[in-house]
Amino acid sequence: MNNNYEKRITEIFCKVIGLSTSEVNDETAYDSCASWDSLRHLAFISKFEEEFDIDIDTDDIIAMETFKKVKEITLKYISEK
Repeated sequence: MNNNYEKRITEIFCKVIGLSTSEVNDETAYDSCASWDSLRHLAFISKFEEEFDIDIDTDDIIAMETFKKVKEITLKYISEK
């Protein structure tokens, strides 16, 4: 089941950030990806919350500095539903 969620997280993230899935990996980071700005960060958070019916805490939103952390944190909220 996590694979389906991970796939959907990746699709949403890539669409919002404007990258192809082949350009994104666990090491993709906020500070080294020009298209990952603060507005797009909040946009994919909003999409995740809507898509998965979750509410992500501010501290976790701030902690999402790499795509690996984005997946881990989002999956944590999904599993807590």
